[in-house]
Amino acid sequence: MPFFSVHTWMGTLLVAAQTHPFGLKRVFLPRQLQEARSSGLSENIDTSVPDFDFQQCPQAMAVTKMIHDYFEFCRPIATPWQWLSPERLTPLQQQVLRLTAEIPCGQVRSYRDIAVKLGKPGAARFVGNTLAANPWPLLIACHRVVRSNGETGGFGGGSLMKKKLLAHESGSKDPVLAHSY
Repeated sequence: MPFFSVHTWMGTLLVAAQTHPFGLKRVFLPRQLQEARSSGLSENIDTSVPDFDFQQCPQAMAVTKMIHDYFEFCRPIATPWQWLSPERLTPLQQQVLRLTAEIPCGQVRSYRDIAVKLGKPGAARFVGNTLAANPWPLLIACHRVVRSNGETGGFGGGSLMKKKLLAHESGSKDPVLAHSY
């Protein structure tokens, strides 16, 4: 699977994509990549040499810049819908991801809030399961969805990473959530 990496203060993210036509298949957060390697799921990913020539693939460079600008300058990422490949998702799952992508940077919503907006107020668990399987974390900011009681809830990058991303977006100067990972 072709990929490119993006180095951040939180670790290296790996972005799996197809080249022609360009399409983003998956974003692996640092913890997810470690888990994929240990379980053998990432055996087709050789991280020693990236498969993208950024001179030949301006879309990959644009995604890299979006992620870099998010981490360095806290610029919100405009979800690149035109490059996502949602064919493995149901229409309802796609709608959950679209609603999640609408959450402004620095704000949070609950799983129940998303379910209500979806028109299915009892589907908070469905929302959580959909976000747990989000193939494009950061590009679709599922870290902005928390439990109704205000607890952070789950995140593919781990709860500490979720807290750090939320602190980063809110401009928190909490030393526990400083930009070291």
